[in-house]
Amino acid sequence: MSLKSSIVAQFGKPSGLWGALAGQIMANRPSNRFRNARTVELLQLKPVARVLEIGCGPGLALANCAQIITSGRIVGLDHSGVMIRQARDRLDRAGTADRAELVEGGIERLRDWPEAFDRVFSLNVIQFQDDKQAFYRAVHAVLLNGGACLTTYQPRLSKKAAGAARSMISTIECALADAGFADVSTVEIIGGDAPATCVIGYKPST
Repeated sequence: MSLKSSIVAQFGKPSGLWGALAGQIMANRPSNRFRNARTVELLQLKPVARVLEIGCGPGLALANCAQIITSGRIVGLDHSGVMIRQARDRLDRAGTADRAELVEGGIERLRDWPEAFDRVFSLNVIQFQDDKQAFYRAVHAVLLNGGACLTTYQPRLSKKAAGAARSMISTIECALADAGFADVSTVEIIGGDAPATCVIGYKPST
């Protein structure tokens, strides 16, 4: 396996030295930083918000959330210990580590979760979920009535990227609806040959 392939393979579940390098790439790539910042804007957070990020990676979005949420709750979930450590370091450097809880694990950790959230979001995580309906059912279960689920997705740049993006967005929309979400809409974050799109769905208020 080539060096490039070794690094690319780490984006699903970073581990070891290559995983740490993948995390650094995620943290420093301008397009990724923009995706994270724009997704947090779309969350429309308030200081008292309770928010969960699934697949928090190196903590870019969590750090942005922590600049807004001062008396609410922030939870970052990731199945990679390498990413949890990088996220913790990022929050420590920003002086906001006390505002966030970092949990190592996958969506199975959401079973019998002791609290509910106003917002649950993820960035470039859904493509790694084999059962997308199960993923969104788990999200639905931990959202308060009226809460929102935001899914941002951008394919890797290739000749088929635009088609892959359209197909994935359609899949996400259907999976959200099947899981009980309503008022599903999309917002384009980055245009071009490999567009980044945020799909937003709401848990009905009643």
